Amino acid sequence: MRHGRTRYRVEAEEETPLIDDVQMYPDVISGLSRQNSVYRRVIALCDEIADAALQGANAHELAQVCAGLLAKTVVLLDASFELRAYCSGGGGDIAAATWNPDDPSIRRLLGALAAENRPLRVPAVPDSVLPHGCLATPIAIGQQKLGYLLLLEDAAGGETDDTDLLVVSQAATLFALTLAKEQTTIDLGRRYQGAIVDALISGHFLDREDASRKLTSLGLAEGQPFRVGVIRTDTDGTEGVGVFVASPEIQRLLGELAAAIPEAVPGAAMTVRGAEAVMVLPEEAEAGGQGRGRETEALRKLAATLSERAPGAKVTCGISEPTRRPELAPRRMRQAEYAADIGIRIGRAGQVVRYDELGIYRLLLQIGDLRQLGQFADEVLGVVLRYDATHKTDLVRTLSVFLNQHASLKQAARQLGVHANTISYRLQRIEQLTPLNLANPDDRLAAHVAVKIIDSQRADGQPLGTPLRRG
Repeated sequence: MRHGRTRYRVEAEEETPLIDDVQMYPDVISGLSRQNSVYRRVIALCDEIADAALQGANAHELAQVCAGLLAKTVVLLDASFELRAYCSGGGGDIAAATWNPDDPSIRRLLGALAAENRPLRVPAVPDSVLPHGCLATPIAIGQQKLGYLLLLEDAAGGETDDTDLLVVSQAATLFALTLAKEQTTIDLGRRYQGAIVDALISGHFLDREDASRKLTSLGLAEGQPFRVGVIRTDTDGTEGVGVFVASPEIQRLLGELAAAIPEAVPGAAMTVRGAEAVMVLPEEAEAGGQGRGRETEALRKLAATLSERAPGAKVTCGISEPTRRPELAPRRMRQAEYAADIGIRIGRAGQVVRYDELGIYRLLLQIGDLRQLGQFADEVLGVVLRYDATHKTDLVRTLSVFLNQHASLKQAARQLGVHANTISYRLQRIEQLTPLNLANPDDRLAAHVAVKIIDSQRADGQPLGTPLRRG
């Protein structure tokens, strides 16, 4: 049997023609070329933005770099949608008057941004502040949003394209790192500042020199006068004065207040203690009390904002007298607390109460034995208090308003909304119940002091005419 080898015939495969004929695939080649150009430009732009970040540019400066590179208007918002930067493609900032959060188109944009974790193309809205639309992307680390980056389409820059989308998406990461670094620095600064404020008001310093060093570390010049302020939260419920709300919401809002204080009151330092915020406020050396007026108005607005965002709570701010001696900070702390406490008790809850404007209440605060104060008030007006409680009348309040209106029947009647004859009748009834002669200046002074004691010892919200609370 003849054995033979199997022979295999190897046939050459047909050669696959290479894509070397551009005329056959013009669209593919054009698309790849355009895509390559886009990526190269994106890389170049992102490298420039990254270089700026590595050189220490802050978020505002990064926004200016992006605006210049992309030749478009860049808007940077923080996590609360507050404007951080509004930069033109020509470099620098431009007027941001058109950025109005109350505008319907802006509200829709902010609502969409809050709900998304990816870049959005927002179409143009005719006859609004977004007539050409924009490209928007969140700035986030994980699930925590630190801000938002918007690229506005305008007449100068034209519409956004794929390059803009890719650059903004990559730039958002650099903005996130920059904002996180800024926030960490701010948080550390606030903690340090808070520790210094707490040490000063608590008396935790070695001597006057040590107290002075602590004060100057807060940014105050040596010998510069300062005040201590207390922001106190009080409930509307039956808990009364001195019961402070320490809910997580209040804690969060006080933290936001601490962030807003330096801008509202330049040079101020603040710490949060439970549900109470304490501030060291540099005294402005301006004639006519203009600095004091601005400070009071700024604190009033902050307190009002905090009250609005914390339903069921009133925020009262007490401010001490000024001093140039840092070692007296604990005493000024007590003055601020007294001012807030008295303000709440005499019906000024939710306001800014200054210790040096308390008048006779300052004298009453110097008497440490509340029983002596209560005894004096009871001797002068105790019978009237009990009469009001028994007969449901309003004699003590009438007397208080009458004396506060400089013994004017007409002004007292206008404030109480009654006829002047009614005021006269009530005053006569007081004279019948007591040895007081309200035509006598000494008797009026004694009655006025007694009324102030009653006001200062009565819990906020209690009507005049209820029995005195004894200490």
